Amino acid sequence: MNIGIDIDDTISNSFESVFASSQKFDIEQVGGNGNVKQYGRIASHKYIETMYPNWTEEQINLFWKKYFIDMLTKATPKTYAPEIIKKIREENNKIILITSRHEEIAEKNLIEEYTKKWLDENKILYDKLIMNAQDKLIAAKKENIDLFIDDSTEHCRKVKEGNIKTLLYNTICNQSLDVSDLERVYSWEQIYLKYLELKNN
Repeated sequence: MNIGIDIDDTISNSFESVFASSQKFDIEQVGGNGNVKQYGRIASHKYIETMYPNWTEEQINLFWKKYFIDMLTKATPKTYAPEIIKKIREENNKIILITSRHEEIAEKNLIEEYTKKWLDENKILYDKLIMNAQDKLIAAKKENIDLFIDDSTEHCRKVKEGNIKTLLYNTICNQSLDVSDLERVYSWEQIYLKYLELKNN
C-alpha cells in the first residue's frame, strides 16, 4: 500500500513547539495578555490567525520570521511515530510524506533542507517527500495513496471525498471540533491497528 502522511502535528509536535513562543510574542511584542481564541478548535495550520485574531498581518509575519525555524528544528516526534512508520514501511508499503510546507524564498530549498534534516535526525523513514502540497487530494491521487493521515480537518475531508481511506490525527488544535464525518485516531499505535484493518480487508 501507499501511505500518505502529513508532517506537522501528525508526525511532529509542531504546535507545542511554537505555542509558548506565541504567548511570549503576544505579551512582549503585541502588548496582549496571552489570552487565546478557539483553542482546541483550530481546523487548519493557521494557528496564529485563529488564536490571536487581533494580530496584524505584519505582526503575524514577524512572529513566523522569528520562530518558524524553531518549529522545523525543535519539535519532537509524536510518541511511537518513528517506530510505527518504520514498521509499516518494512511490511512492503511506501511512505509518502505530504506536507503543505513551502519555501519562503523560491530559489532556495531551505525549508525542504530543514525538513529532511529533522526527519533524518528523528529516524523518520520515508520513500518520498512532497512539499508545498496545498491541495493534498491532488498529491494523494497522483501517488495512488491508499491510506491518508493528517491532523487538518480541511485536508482530511477533501482527500476523503476522493474515496481514499482517511484518518484524522487528534491534536490540541482540533480536539474540540465536530468531526463526526471523519475517523479520528489518538495515537500511532491506533493508526497501526487501522492500517492492519485496511490491509486485511
